[in-house]
Amino acid sequence: MADMYKKGEGDVIPNMFCFNSVIHAYSRSHDQDAGLHAERVLRLLEDLHSNYGIYRLKPNTFIMNAVIHAWSRSANPLAGERVEEILVHMEEQYRVGKYQMQPNTRTYGLALATWAKSIDSNKAYRAYNILRRMDEESKNNEHVTKNVHCYNAVINAAAFTDGGIEYQQKAFQIAISTLDELIACKDIEPTSSSFGTFIKACGKLSSLPRNLVDSKLEWAFYECRELGLVNDFILTQMRYSCQASQYQKLLGKLLLNKTLHDRVEMIEVPFWWRRNVAEHMSDTQKGDWWKNEDL
Repeated sequence: MADMYKKGEGDVIPNMFCFNSVIHAYSRSHDQDAGLHAERVLRLLEDLHSNYGIYRLKPNTFIMNAVIHAWSRSANPLAGERVEEILVHMEEQYRVGKYQMQPNTRTYGLALATWAKSIDSNKAYRAYNILRRMDEESKNNEHVTKNVHCYNAVINAAAFTDGGIEYQQKAFQIAISTLDELIACKDIEPTSSSFGTFIKACGKLSSLPRNLVDSKLEWAFYECRELGLVNDFILTQMRYSCQASQYQKLLGKLLLNKTLHDRVEMIEVPFWWRRNVAEHMSDTQKGDWWKNEDL
């Protein structure tokens, strides 16, 4: 369509919908080069705008988020780096008055999701920095607002950190700081997923000494219990992340006639431990907000 237009056939000029549809197709392709292909489509759009005077084909937040989404879903090892570069570019363009490039909450959420899925050993640190960028951007951009999923993404990045003990220690400290900040936040409430993912981190960061991990696992479980957010996800992660003695200590009477590998059913859990699970269920059942195709 672009080639035909360039040759003088003005009736076949592609519009923004066409470009977004192609980029969206790449994001659904699971191709490792989906991000590269999406950027190639973006460059074609920019060419028609700059060199052929088609004013309405101007890169904007929506199309840039679509490109970031393609990178995020590509599983390309360079996806985190490239998404962050695009995010920085959008921030810079917005600051110089190109308001159509204004990053929004979804932009940052996609960047967080990309780092959370990355194989980079430093991904927890990179995700945490995205969260801090949101703090700064939200001061001058009303379309950027942190929510619980942002915090959960950072904790998730920490939980799945590979590499040596140095990286795992850094990731664990980031997970602790992130959960602590979320618990203390006046405007955002943690969910069961927040605590469950942190407890998962306590089990998966296997290079860490247990005397460091166990005290923080216990802290997270007691905070979760006090907030009434113990659900099946929490109980499952406790089974896999706790040592036998700690599992017995924290679940107590619930483990009568059970072993470490026996499942505790939700109906056995005291009501006050799970009293707020129902009111948060609608949030967790929606899935990851940055994956919502309509945003």
